[in-house]
Amino acid sequence: MNKSITNKKYFILCYKKRIIVMEKLNEVNVLTKECILTALLRLMEEKDYASISITDITNLAGVSRMAYYRNYKSKDEILLKRLEDEERKLISEVGYNGAVNDIKGLILYFALFYQENASVIKAVYSAGLAQVLSEMLEERIRSYFPIVDVTAQGRYAVHFYVGAIMASFKYWVDGEFEETAEQIAEIISNLIGKENAISLMVFPEN
Repeated sequence: MNKSITNKKYFILCYKKRIIVMEKLNEVNVLTKECILTALLRLMEEKDYASISITDITNLAGVSRMAYYRNYKSKDEILLKRLEDEERKLISEVGYNGAVNDIKGLILYFALFYQENASVIKAVYSAGLAQVLSEMLEERIRSYFPIVDVTAQGRYAVHFYVGAIMASFKYWVDGEFEETAEQIAEIISNLIGKENAISLMVFPEN
């Protein structure tokens, strides 16, 4: 057999094996992160967030400290990375293609994010990391709406509505998500005044 053909087949075989190994390692890593997150959430049901140690987490998760630090630098990262991963997933699965004046659609998008990640959202509040949620909402607003940043009114409008929406969401979380995402989106969009919000936050149509 031609030596070059033999080498090519060997290379392909090795490449396929490497792919299989990498896929398995990725599966193990995903499982490791899931175990770590689950352990942290369970510990937060019993202890104050500040008093939970890395040792507590790794012991309950059944993973080594090396495995922990391979994925996270701190306890906060366990929650924050999950939020980032879930938001990316929601964007890819649901996306957001609303019209410029679709305030209710944007609120619904974020409400679905809360509803589908309820346990992590509650943990984020308990850990004192709620500001991250506010920043995520502000980022979504700035992504989907042509904000009038050149005016003081426009800049303050963004922060005003982020504050109003986040305060309402916190009340929703404290009420154990009694309303559906659709219901809360309807309530909040009516409360903030859709037309007024549009006039403050988006460029007028030509």
